[in-house]
Amino acid sequence: MARPFVFFDFGGTLVRTWVSDGVHPADFWQRTARGYGVELDPATLRQALEETDRELAGRLYEYLGRTGEFWKVYDGRVMDRLGIHDRREELSTEVDRSFYELSRGELYPEVRGVLEELRARDLTLGVISNHNDALPEILEYHRIRDYFATVTYSQEAGGEKPDRRVFELALRRAACAPGDSVYVGDSWNADVRGATNVGMRAIWLNRRGAAPPEPCEQIRDLRRIPDLLG
Repeated sequence: MARPFVFFDFGGTLVRTWVSDGVHPADFWQRTARGYGVELDPATLRQALEETDRELAGRLYEYLGRTGEFWKVYDGRVMDRLGIHDRREELSTEVDRSFYELSRGELYPEVRGVLEELRARDLTLGVISNHNDALPEILEYHRIRDYFATVTYSQEAGGEKPDRRVFELALRRAACAPGDSVYVGDSWNADVRGATNVGMRAIWLNRRGAAPPEPCEQIRDLRRIPDLLG
């Protein structure tokens, strides 16, 4: 395969985020609410978040281009369940601000050098991520947006990886056949299995050195990518 189109996952692959670190959303809510003089029981808070997730599952896709409105609806339902009646707008705004800032994450140290090397080899790059319409802006924040010819996120595809619709949308957008592409991601199920199921070559970024459920092509660091692509 000559000059493949190389796709990357975002969180946990290019950028270290609270999601990739395994932080629970309840931590944000509890810390933010405490700043407003509201002490939340951890178990009750987690239950409220889980119930709201189930209630609003899938609704995010309806808010493409206006994700902020979705989170206001979401926050309102959480606060209803928690019995919070005062300063709701302020609390919601602060929770969403905290989530957004931490979702931007921190660029892994090797990323920019790897992207530079791949671009110097005249390879075309893209992003496929379980994310929303804030992703292009976050890539701009990290000053890496210009490395990517295409950016595809789950909200616009109507399903999250490993849903094949996300990968198929990205391939159509890139005008690329699955067999002419490579996908690099840190999640075994969402990334490796999802990409493999549509016929893409998948490389598992296994930063922690976990045992793979099945034999696969894997790396511990993105610096291996240029060598693997020849």
